[in-house]
Amino acid sequence: MDVKGRALFNYLRMNWEEDPSIVVEPWQVEDYRQLSEEELYQRLEALGIALDHGRFLGYAAEAPSPEELIETLWVDESEENLDNAYLLLFELWRRLLPGRQSLSIFCDELDHLIDHFDRGTLENEEAIQNALSDLQGILDEQSDRGEGPKALFREISLYCAHDLESFIYDFSSKQIDEGNSTTASELIDGFSLYITDKKWFDFLQQRLISPVDGEEAEHMLLRLFEELEGEPDFDLLLEIARQLVNKGSVSHFIRAVLLARGSIQSEQDFQELLALTSEFYRLLDHEVESKELALILKERQGNDLDAPLSPDEDLVRALYDLFEDLEGSEV
Repeated sequence: MDVKGRALFNYLRMNWEEDPSIVVEPWQVEDYRQLSEEELYQRLEALGIALDHGRFLGYAAEAPSPEELIETLWVDESEENLDNAYLLLFELWRRLLPGRQSLSIFCDELDHLIDHFDRGTLENEEAIQNALSDLQGILDEQSDRGEGPKALFREISLYCAHDLESFIYDFSSKQIDEGNSTTASELIDGFSLYITDKKWFDFLQQRLISPVDGEEAEHMLLRLFEELEGEPDFDLLLEIARQLVNKGSVSHFIRAVLLARGSIQSEQDFQELLALTSEFYRLLDHEVESKELALILKERQGNDLDAPLSPDEDLVRALYDLFEDLEGSEV
């Protein structure tokens, strides 16, 4: 993943937290937000940069960003400790200059909020809503100056450790699930010009309109299926099928799963499809088939999820043969 500035270390920390066996230096993954201001100055001095509160503010007044500031203050010919010093200066800037948000500072705060959101420790979602609103404002302002919207979004995304487009989708989807249609609509409309994979947001729009205009929602889903026939996207088709498990027609569920077949590439893909299909059979009261699929899934739990899997393998074919019994049924 290509990232810039502070996001590089946020990304490294995220991966290290998921897999502590990754070899890192402690300073690369440390939570600098937990350090006192005095300790930040002490560590900088140990690296050859002598600062205090006043001197930091004086130097920062002449620099537009933490990245420019480290270039000004770093005079050592060796770059061995440059990144460490950058992280210390970055934290001082973030903490002491809240009114001077460079792009890297803004995206770091967004990463921080997304971390808490993913962990379920975010106290108030309004903070993320405000951050996304600010992000849209940045995009709109730069786009008005002639920047290509999609290229602009990709460039800004480089300063975030998280996949911004995926997060905006997930957060919007959550708003729809919770009945916050106004918030979801604002997010979908606000970012639709900038995201690169429009089909995912078309599906959000379809879900959003479904409760108020079922006929139009049906047409939108059929148009989306037509697009996916020409360019299958396994993850999106699985997402569509997942949404249809509880409230969609059997025929649409089957169509989504059939379209997904040719895009199966790994053991993980197959297991996700197995789990979803087992649940669908259960909701149809096809308990025998549901339990058979659940047993197959249980037997494969120890398999390497990254192992390649062809859509033409016998087990995959057997799974798709089961769908012949579903035609005409309804949940």
